[in-house]
Amino acid sequence: MKRFLSTTAVLLTMSGAAYADAHTNAFGAVTFQEGDFFASDLIGMRIYNSETEVDENMMIADGGEQEWDDIGEINDIIVSQDGEVTAVILGIGGFLGIGERDVAIDMDSIRIVREEGDSNDRFLVVSTSQEMLEQAPEFERNMNADVDMNTDANVDANADATVTTTTTAVTDTAENIEAETEEMAAEVEAETTELAAEAEAETEQMAAEVEAETEQMAAEAEAETEEMAAEVEAEVEADTTVGGTAATGGATLTTDMDRPLLTRPLVERDGYQEVDAAMVRQMTADDLENARIYGVNDEDIGEIEELLVNDNGEIDRVLIDVGGFLGMGERRVAVSFEELQVLRNAEGNDVRIYIDSTEEALESLPEYQG
Repeated sequence: MKRFLSTTAVLLTMSGAAYADAHTNAFGAVTFQEGDFFASDLIGMRIYNSETEVDENMMIADGGEQEWDDIGEINDIIVSQDGEVTAVILGIGGFLGIGERDVAIDMDSIRIVREEGDSNDRFLVVSTSQEMLEQAPEFERNMNADVDMNTDANVDANADATVTTTTTAVTDTAENIEAETEEMAAEVEAETTELAAEAEAETEQMAAEVEAETEQMAAEAEAETEEMAAEVEAEVEADTTVGGTAATGGATLTTDMDRPLLTRPLVERDGYQEVDAAMVRQMTADDLENARIYGVNDEDIGEIEELLVNDNGEIDRVLIDVGGFLGMGERRVAVSFEELQVLRNAEGNDVRIYIDSTEEALESLPEYQG
């Protein structure tokens, strides 16, 4: 994993002159120069290996570090008594396929490479081989072997400095990770909000389109229904004329109505025989008036209210009451005997009259006006 460094990153070298100036000018007089590094930020930086020689402060394209091998990270640094960073302690292992171990690398062998663009990221690169890394001796942290520590206070001071440096590096790393995590979370939240808004807008648009299409279809269906109803009404009004007189206590009522004749049904029922047309015309008003009218499926669709006779005194037309409830809202229409089938039982005391129509169809006929 690469480690990003800004232009105000870590102090890599502390020259003897800078050290002397710091003592000459007393505390706080040293200024941070462009290109300087903080030593604490070196801890944890990755070091890459390039098979070709790399020039100091060379520039690479964005993502160019992916062509190098990541050989480990800096675990510690070595600073001389003069204040110079002489070497870094590199933890290697994954690159070599063996367990991690510490190896000291001279600072003169490390090159600082910059990335093109606004990020100004920096990378630490060495030019070596896997064989040299494998043969490099492991760094031993035996501070007392070559250094004569004067007092326990010096040991404690060095230990405190190491702890402080390590703690600072860990803190900086944690802060960087936390900042990057918060930035990623904010980006994810923003993208989620944007996607939700786009989905809601698309849903509303689709709903509006469906509603518009539904309203248009409903309007077209309503127009077609009205047109069909008008055509049916016109056809009913233009049908053939049926004429006759009503037998109503000696008074004669005449009606003219245009419509096509219905087909005479041919219903068969057990225990009933059909009455032919000649016999029907000879039946009395008592035989037929108030008789129920049935459809071909035995549905009760009305009753005979009155009989119409022709000039010869024969029953010619029948007035039927259809629709309504308990005698209210009924509609009276006229039909001819040619449209009716009359069945009578063997005893002659029950008559069933059939017509090839429905209650709704009869209600659509012009109402008899007499």
